[in-house]
Amino acid sequence: MLLLVKDAKVVQPKSPHHGKRYDVLIRNGRIEAISKDLSADGSQVISGQDLWIMPGLTDTYAFFREPGYEFKETLLTGAAAAFKGGFTRVVVQPATKPTIQTKGEVQALLSRSPKEVELLPAGALTEDLQGKHIAEMLDMHMAGAVAFSNAETSIENSRTMLLALQYARHTGAPVMVIPADAYLSQGTLVHEGPMSTRLGLKGMPALAEELAVARDLELLAYAGGRLHFSKISTTGSVERIRIAKQAGLQVSCGVAAHQLLLTDEVLPAFNTAHKVWPPLRDEGHRESLLNGIADGTIDIICSDHQPEDTEHKFLEFDQAAFGMATLETTLSMVVTAFRGHPGLEQAIFALTHKPADWLGREDEVIEAGSTARLVVCDIAASYVVDSLHLSSKGVNNAMLGQQLNGPIRLVVHGDKAYLPHV
Repeated sequence: MLLLVKDAKVVQPKSPHHGKRYDVLIRNGRIEAISKDLSADGSQVISGQDLWIMPGLTDTYAFFREPGYEFKETLLTGAAAAFKGGFTRVVVQPATKPTIQTKGEVQALLSRSPKEVELLPAGALTEDLQGKHIAEMLDMHMAGAVAFSNAETSIENSRTMLLALQYARHTGAPVMVIPADAYLSQGTLVHEGPMSTRLGLKGMPALAEELAVARDLELLAYAGGRLHFSKISTTGSVERIRIAKQAGLQVSCGVAAHQLLLTDEVLPAFNTAHKVWPPLRDEGHRESLLNGIADGTIDIICSDHQPEDTEHKFLEFDQAAFGMATLETTLSMVVTAFRGHPGLEQAIFALTHKPADWLGREDEVIEAGSTARLVVCDIAASYVVDSLHLSSKGVNNAMLGQQLNGPIRLVVHGDKAYLPHV
């Protein structure tokens, strides 16, 4: 395998070439040379309008459904979708059947991790994700769990949340939560605002998320530990987390890629692929999320990949499952969302070295002699998302038929490479 990337901007602060444009020659999974005006007989040339080369993406929040729900996704199809989307590392959520809540289940997932993508299990925070009894954190951590998560279920009981933070301190691993007040969010379908009134759908107020953020930050200040809000969606959440960071709390947060691109203005079509949790907010909240990425308040952009089958998604809007299949389009959604916004480079950091650092992982530096673990995309080009090029089983990719910027031109993870035909 001999690949030659022409005139690409290196986007990796740890690289001595960061911010500069070079040709990059990759031979058999290793970077052989980085220089100007490279050539190599027999190489496959990757060129474009405005190529950016970056480390392989790290996803901190995705559902691969196996075991128990293989009709929605499997480890193999999820990994294939992740690799096509530029991800070479994915934190898999524990909402499977059985739940990933013992060392045996953690070990089983790790043993089935495919070569092209490193799968990292998040162990269940509470037994069966019910939010009542703390799961066996220490055993799971020793077996390889990188974090503890209650997946989509918020922790209603404050004492349970306090215990989770205290127990997790002994492992050093972060506690991942979705902030939502159980009573204010119960039965809601969309963001509460003019659009929910217009459509006659029960709305979730921004306050429901912000109250939960405020409570958990107070618990963190009391108990210590590492707290990670897996995906936030409101202006108030960004502001509260910014203040908490300035106060020195060990708090981090993520945002789903679709929250950066879409708002509740898409909802009149009643496309159930747009039914997500937390719900798509309005433009004011979206702008706050973009600015939160740009100023570093929001640490991570996740895919929030939640593949569904037709039986659970092609229903009336109020009956359809929450979630969007996103792995293969996350990077392009982010590039499109930040088109014309000064925060694009920070957004790339939130997909690459920031989540890797959060996991305590070291990425290969983009320099001659290192293993190639990288992604090349063309931020100036555009393409239309076609289902024929998608590997995920999920039928709920809201970007199907839509034009996005930033098509991926190359993904390499050692001796594994993907060159899409777009």
